[in-house]
Amino acid sequence: MILVLAKVLISPLLLATATFVIHRWGGLVGGLLLGLPLVSGPVSAMLFAQYGSQFAVHAAYGTLLGFVAAGMFCTSYAVVAPRHAWWQSLVAAYATFFTVAGLLSLLHVALGWALVSVPVILVSLAFAIRVPESAHDEPVPRKRILALRMALAGAMVVLITTCAGRLGPEIAGFLAPLPVIAAIMAASSHRRSGSDSAHRLLRGAVLGSWGGAAFFSVVILLSGSAGPITTYSVATIAAVCVGLFAVGLQTAARSLRVTGLRLPALLVKA
Repeated sequence: MILVLAKVLISPLLLATATFVIHRWGGLVGGLLLGLPLVSGPVSAMLFAQYGSQFAVHAAYGTLLGFVAAGMFCTSYAVVAPRHAWWQSLVAAYATFFTVAGLLSLLHVALGWALVSVPVILVSLAFAIRVPESAHDEPVPRKRILALRMALAGAMVVLITTCAGRLGPEIAGFLAPLPVIAAIMAASSHRRSGSDSAHRLLRGAVLGSWGGAAFFSVVILLSGSAGPITTYSVATIAAVCVGLFAVGLQTAARSLRVTGLRLPALLVKA
């Protein structure tokens, strides 16, 4: 009973928190929060509880690589959005996600290479997304829309964990970072405020995926040598710390860009 309640409630509550963070601090910070393993983390914990540590480790390896596919989803949406409607952007982004995930599932990448290459790829994809200087206030969604998002988050956890035994750990792991919630929120921002607003959220989501990569790296490295409570507690702490580092990285990049824009003007005045 406790396991069922955890499946249904954890991710929706985390998503509701992310929604109000976006309203309070904007799409970039909200996107960073969305990039954290709000759905894939609870999925991993449920897989551990249902199928054991080895299954969870293999799934975590798939999820780690799956963040690359999720990053490609966000980048593809950002590329298509300025010239097309939100639904066309979603179709292109999901096509990219499943293509990249399918290709990665055929590769056998050593764990060491995965731990190094995934963060590098994610930060490269994040800064490939252009983010405007101007910011738009994000309205709080209507209760009905928020309830739909929360229901989708809970349904994703239940669906993946229920089908994991048939899908196998790696396929289940690849599906865990499927950007359902980020897609809904990006499309909603795109429809209400234009593609620039969606770009801000999408870059934040890709940078926030560093936290997700850290989470699953810890799960892979500690499972078998530590208990589940210790493993997932340390993984959560690692995800938050790396997510905060991503916020700092974005802030530093913005400061450098502003300095670079102002410097020529100062030179001209001199």
